Amino acid sequence: MKKPALWLALFLFLFAGALLFYRVLFLGYPLLPTAPGQTWAISIDLYVETGTEGAKVALGLPAEQAGLMVVEEKISAGAQSLDIHLEGPNRIGIWSVPGNREKTLVNFQTAVHVKRGRLGGDTTPPSRIAPPAEGGEEEALAKRLVAGWRNLPPPARLRAVAATASGRWADPPPENQEIRAWSGVREKLGGEFALRTLFRAADLSARSVSGLLLTNSVVGSPLRWLEVYDGQKWERIRPDTGEFWDRRVALLPLMHGEREAIRVVGGELREVRYVIRREPLSAWRVYFEQTRRSERFLDRWSLFRLPEEFQETFRILLLVPIGALMISALRNLIGFPTFGIFMPVLMALSFRNTGLWYGLGIFFGILLLGYGVRRALDKLRLLLVPRMAVLLTLVIGCFTILALVGGRIGLREFMAVGLLPFVILTMVIERFFVLVEEAGAAAASRTALGSALVSVITYFLISWEPLQLTFFLYPELMAAVTALQILVGQYSGYRLMELFRFRKLVASR
Repeated sequence: MKKPALWLALFLFLFAGALLFYRVLFLGYPLLPTAPGQTWAISIDLYVETGTEGAKVALGLPAEQAGLMVVEEKISAGAQSLDIHLEGPNRIGIWSVPGNREKTLVNFQTAVHVKRGRLGGDTTPPSRIAPPAEGGEEEALAKRLVAGWRNLPPPARLRAVAATASGRWADPPPENQEIRAWSGVREKLGGEFALRTLFRAADLSARSVSGLLLTNSVVGSPLRWLEVYDGQKWERIRPDTGEFWDRRVALLPLMHGEREAIRVVGGELREVRYVIRREPLSAWRVYFEQTRRSERFLDRWSLFRLPEEFQETFRILLLVPIGALMISALRNLIGFPTFGIFMPVLMALSFRNTGLWYGLGIFFGILLLGYGVRRALDKLRLLLVPRMAVLLTLVIGCFTILALVGGRIGLREFMAVGLLPFVILTMVIERFFVLVEEAGAAAASRTALGSALVSVITYFLISWEPLQLTFFLYPELMAAVTALQILVGQYSGYRLMELFRFRKLVASR
């Protein structure tokens, strides 16, 4: 192998590898682009009865966060006006409903994509530990109750406080009279407030959250839970029992803080319905949304920034070099006979419109018909260019007849034959005739079958969506493909079929 070609191939490999390494390790791209996780469609219906002066409805909406991406939102406002406000981590939609003394529907629809194992895995530390709730006696009592646990590590202290929700008090336990006093506080103020007060008295940052459990369901109100920071991550706790939510459970926050997820001012909330259902989402849509939101340099120059109507073309176009590499390997390493170099790739591209079996049938049908016409033209002793023009006219005439037949019987595949590479088919007919004359019908048939087989393999390759997505997301992989093409081009040894063909000669040595 010549050194310049080897060094060039090595440079191309390193270039593709460096860009891929940077995207995966520094930009957080997946090594194998798929659509991990789940997508949930959420519909929120609020039926509000208003007075003559109208009402305002405040609704907590899903917000972008670690492990969660809002893919699509549909807001039905109708005669209602809508404003969306950001308040800290909360995203609040405020509907102004006109007064009509009737029950009015407020509807909000969204689709959120949850990355597997990421939602609920927030590790952002709190900006500060919120002080215990003011209240004099309750605050002082809470501090006395947790005084014996102050020296515990934060995770152990957190579990000790959480256990009090179910009546279990860790060692050293407080005095019985203080426990009885705290039971009165829980009955008076509620379990959520009492538990949050204990966490803050134990110097643990705690916050209330309203949200949804992402599972196929219809519910009438959101869940409430507490998030408590244990020094490394936020734990999610049921305020009524003190149990920890498993980190694999997908909980979707709608409102952080003591505010309710739904508030109505100037009217009355008659009915609430949260409809949650899982739905499939293409990996293409996931990466399109991620890239569209990004301002990183490589993302700004990503193919996902192209208009969507042009992206479909490049999905296939980027795999054509792979098809050319495969043809090079099949011809130079294995010894597959084909009509030309790029004819199988062009045929494979056309099969995406005609369908594989219809495309193969049309290919062989036109090839045999063209061969018969070519034999008749041979008797006329025409010059090369006029003869090729006649064959080209024949091919297009066949396309036209097939399209008319397809339109008559409602077969779309016949109407898509115009996308077949008619110039290539014209050249194939000529080469097939010459090969029959020079090497016989058997050799010509083997070449036609070899071309068809390579076209079929290429068709399945360029139709494989994970490979399309990989090259679309990492177009630098074309440099690696070029390097492989250079290495294949340097091979000058025996082909596999030649070893099989001359096996007796090799064995006799």
